Amino acid sequence: MNPNFKLRFDQMKESNPADTAPEKEMGVASNEYTLARPLNLCLVWPDGKRFFLSYSYLIAGEFNPEGETNRIQLYFTTYQVSLKGYGLEALFMALLEQLPHQLIAIESRYVVSEEAPDGTVIEITVEKTGE
Repeated sequence: MNPNFKLRFDQMKESNPADTAPEKEMGVASNEYTLARPLNLCLVWPDGKRFFLSYSYLIAGEFNPEGETNRIQLYFTTYQVSLKGYGLEALFMALLEQLPHQLIAIESRYVVSEEAPDGTVIEITVEKTGE
């Protein structure tokens, strides 16, 4: 006998034997909708300036450990973003999965390189590439 076979006595009692499965069993409420939101990356400078880019236009990324500091290059279709900081390898892997929504740069004069936690961004540069 098929293990997925079910007698639909409950559905017949409710006068709806053609109902395939109750919504409770499917895990979907009748009035709930899952909205797909656009994935954006917001860059924030120490002076409060903000700039966002859509992950959908991210073409490539490059991680470069330059000794004490690290550099991440992000290549979008019309922009090139450069991030400089300490311990950026974990941030690079998170960017690969499009997880960060906001990157905040901290002024380098407030960061002691030996005590900087991983993922500390001290410089953000955005350049517009060819049109």
